[in-house]
Amino acid sequence: MSHTHHPTRAGAVARRLVAVGVTVALTGLAACSSGTRTASSGGDASAPTDGVLTVGLLGDIGQPPDPDIYYANNGTAIMINAYEGLVQYANDTDQVKIAPRLATSWEVNPAKTVYTFHLRQGVKFHDGTDFTSAAVEVAFKRRIAVKGGAAYMVEGVKSVATPDAQTAVITLKQPNSAFLSYLASPFGPKMESPTGLEKNAGSDDAQTYLATHDLGTGPYQLTAAVTGQKYELTQFPGYWGPKSPFTKIELPVYTDESALELAFDKGNVDTIVAALPSSSLDKYADAAGVKNYFLPTLQGALVTVNPSHAFFSTAAARVAFLSSLDQQKLVDQVLGKRSEVATTMYAKGMIPDGQDKQQISYDPKALSSYVDGLSASAKAAKLTIGYANGNANAQQMANLVVANLQTLKLNASAQGYDTSTVFGWINDPSKGPDAFIDGNNGPDGGDPYMWGHVFWDASGGINYFGCQSKEVNSLLDQSVRTGDTAGYVRAGELYGKTGCFLNLSYNKDWVVAKSWLTNVPQAQNLGANELNFSLLGLARS
Repeated sequence: MSHTHHPTRAGAVARRLVAVGVTVALTGLAACSSGTRTASSGGDASAPTDGVLTVGLLGDIGQPPDPDIYYANNGTAIMINAYEGLVQYANDTDQVKIAPRLATSWEVNPAKTVYTFHLRQGVKFHDGTDFTSAAVEVAFKRRIAVKGGAAYMVEGVKSVATPDAQTAVITLKQPNSAFLSYLASPFGPKMESPTGLEKNAGSDDAQTYLATHDLGTGPYQLTAAVTGQKYELTQFPGYWGPKSPFTKIELPVYTDESALELAFDKGNVDTIVAALPSSSLDKYADAAGVKNYFLPTLQGALVTVNPSHAFFSTAAARVAFLSSLDQQKLVDQVLGKRSEVATTMYAKGMIPDGQDKQQISYDPKALSSYVDGLSASAKAAKLTIGYANGNANAQQMANLVVANLQTLKLNASAQGYDTSTVFGWINDPSKGPDAFIDGNNGPDGGDPYMWGHVFWDASGGINYFGCQSKEVNSLLDQSVRTGDTAGYVRAGELYGKTGCFLNLSYNKDWVVAKSWLTNVPQAQNLGANELNFSLLGLARS
């Protein structure tokens, strides 16, 4: 298996596993937002007149808001508003489409080794300097130098040529059809001011400076970063693109869902993005002055089975278990309308026309038939269904799966695990549970290689129990060189037969917002799961 394209190290991908994992202590929340407004009798707050939009964060962003270091959850809002890459995923669609950002157009040679980008003119960095092609190579080199979690995205770059100020020609060491998706990812390389990086380099490649400042070209500047308390973005007057009516974005940090919901109910928070559990769906479904949005993502609920344990040592046993899972029931009872049953091996929209159809489907008799043929001692084996501590959806699904196993007289129980423990199982899978349920997980980007490699190859980062197929790994490596859809479809088909993986649901980005906030779908793309604040609007009564 080639490691040239190595998405997602285990220590970095922990960001996706736990929906809520807050350890910071926080006081003085009411003082965090200068945009606090008086709530009306319906729980809605009047539209702001001071240009401030308050976006509640559930837990601290977890890492410094440095684009070459940051590889975590809700701080993505800072990454996509303070910084820009050459390309991005298209907004307001559930299809994986590459759209322009700082590059207005591009060409790729047939071998997929040379990517030529034509850059947008008239773009300014936040330090006032001009964005030119020289910034591309500087940004790539810094990402390698600081050894950030997503450095793999530029490790395959051989050279960057700049024939003129608006052209960058990137040559790769070997063919990579996923390279545009690397660049479009919210965790992909962002353009940073070469002048600013040099001026503030210090002894750590400007890491200290970028923990509290930014050097991007985005619609907003980072103007406050108080760990565990709040972050603040201020509109950049020199931005080349559209500007929203919101001149300041306040991002106060809340330690739990109830505190965040209370702030929203009181009108102290205007919108919550991808932070609340499904158990809160009914509360806001018909709330006065509130709008709910369910927007496309590349994420889903997933089930991983551990082949190192005796009960699941055969593919037949694993397939029988996965077939016993009632996907529709789990979606309806736990995930609700933020999700739908997954029918493909990859994320929704990655493979055209659903060619990657998942072969495992619900069969209530599959596991009972398998269990009937077991010895008494095998039937008495203890089975543990794991989930991440703090993920309420995963815990509830694990409990439902356990209840079903117990109806077959199996000795099953559910158990929660800390993130660090989960990512240690790859070193000794026998220490893990028999199966693990992810409430919400996904790849860094929309290329099928970024999904298949990270979930199905033991070196990919989210293959907790090391269940892999050399043929699948080889197919993925071949396909990323050519972009061959048939190769990806075949890889999914073969990995499905291992019984180690089930794509349980397609999850959506649930945004709850005050009704005066407009253009929410237009401000979101399926890769970011956050909003581009410059595209939001304000409806005044």
